[in-house]
Amino acid sequence: MSDIFFTEAGEAPVPPNEVRIRELEAQPRPDGVRIQVRIDITPFQKRPNVEAVIMNEAEQQLATVSVVEAIDPIMEFVMHLRQQRTPGRYTLKARVFYADIEAQQTETPLEASSGDLLSNAREIVHEHAIDFVIPE
Repeated sequence: MSDIFFTEAGEAPVPPNEVRIRELEAQPRPDGVRIQVRIDITPFQKRPNVEAVIMNEAEQQLATVSVVEAIDPIMEFVMHLRQQRTPGRYTLKARVFYADIEAQQTETPLEASSGDLLSNAREIVHEHAIDFVIPE
């Protein structure tokens, strides 16, 4: 039996290639180094993987989070920037993907790391980005 979660009455889960990010929000906390993130995706038939990355204006990655086989279509978490409070414009990028790791395994699976297997097996179905500001 599969786990299917409905967010609204009458809203049917979609197959993997139709999963989309419906809402993406980033709200800086008063300390300027913690960012409250909310990702809302369409209800799904198969559990997707989700990645979120926060980058500064120079496109340096300052924080990342990965969700493996999400259970709920609405995810909320706090991301911590790897720097001191720096006012300015930032970008939150999120992607939804599926991965067939078993198809990527070689005859000697110990030669490849799990991260390499996941990267090679990744099929991105949707990406979205928003900008936000950490005030002075």
